[in-house]
Amino acid sequence: MTVLQERIATPRSSSSFWHAAWYRYKRNRLALVSGVIAVLILVVAALASVIAPFGYATQNLNESLTGPSLHHLLGTDQLGRDLLSRAIFGARTSMAIAIGAPLVGAIIGIPIGILSGWFGGVIDFIALRAFEVFTMVPQVLMALLLIALYGGGVLKLLLFLGITSWVGFGRLARAQYLTLRDRDFVLAAKAMGVPTWRIIIVHVLPSAVGPMIVFFVQQVPATIFAAAGFSFLGLGVQDPLADWGKMINDGEQYLSINLTVALTPIICIALATLAFSFAGDGLRDALDPTSR
Repeated sequence: MTVLQERIATPRSSSSFWHAAWYRYKRNRLALVSGVIAVLILVVAALASVIAPFGYATQNLNESLTGPSLHHLLGTDQLGRDLLSRAIFGARTSMAIAIGAPLVGAIIGIPIGILSGWFGGVIDFIALRAFEVFTMVPQVLMALLLIALYGGGVLKLLLFLGITSWVGFGRLARAQYLTLRDRDFVLAAKAMGVPTWRIIIVHVLPSAVGPMIVFFVQQVPATIFAAAGFSFLGLGVQDPLADWGKMINDGEQYLSINLTVALTPIICIALATLAFSFAGDGLRDALDPTSR
């Protein structure tokens, strides 16, 4: 096959793979519905300032802990803040952390895994030792230590959860490149004198990116839960920003007065976690049907 033929055939093969993956994904009704819900949550988070009827910090002490009404569809909290608006802005905060933290982990871990899996030798030895060291300490405990040392907040929580999640991305990238580096198309590219960096990025990465996307999506629900847990303990997002975990912490003592104070963020966390979990499972089955 000539270079021109290879350039023509590769996009078609790639296109057919993703087309087949989409066909398998949309046949999974649970994954499809979950994906739609996940996208809607992201849209609501992005458009929170437009959708929310009130600001996340707008207070009216004369209407504190009121039940659902036409003016406040989900009622208000102890400071008279609209719960629906807080939940919508809480989606923005939670999604920023849930998407940002795995992104940070991917940016750190994937290049390390690629270098380790492709070159091997000393680089692989050092990478494996790093994987072992960071695996010894659980992610939550490491993030808790960093928060205790440097404080909380959205940006810090995002960075700390991301820094402690890079090992999974690194291991996955290493495994993918170990599997693909001796394939026929890689050997052919080497024989044709294609630069190493181009083989790694242009030829191998598209074949390895599928499992990485699946792993990224599956990290989102775990990050949502972890971020909510830190905020519930008072170590994550701080007032006046809205966050689902912080809303549970603020409303748990008022459950007997207004059940929706704590029930609203709990439902939001459960819905987002389940949506991204089932969507991630659907992506896994679609991109690698032999994994079922």
